[in-house]
Amino acid sequence: MSEVEAPDFDLDDVSDDTELLSALSPKDSKSQQKLEARRRIDDLMEQKRLRSLLDDWDLEDEA
Repeated sequence: MSEVEAPDFDLDDVSDDTELLSALSPKDSKSQQKLEARRRIDDLMEQKRLRSLLDDWDLEDEA
């Protein structure tokens, strides 16, 4: 079997989000808000999909 190594990330390499947001222009800020909204929607859709799979799985167990 092949093994995949996870890359090492240092916390020092990650910039603080507040620093990034303060440096954005109003247009960039609006784009950032849209991106965050899209991510939240995607997370909710994934949760809904997983709940549906669990419900279907429970129904199969009862049958």
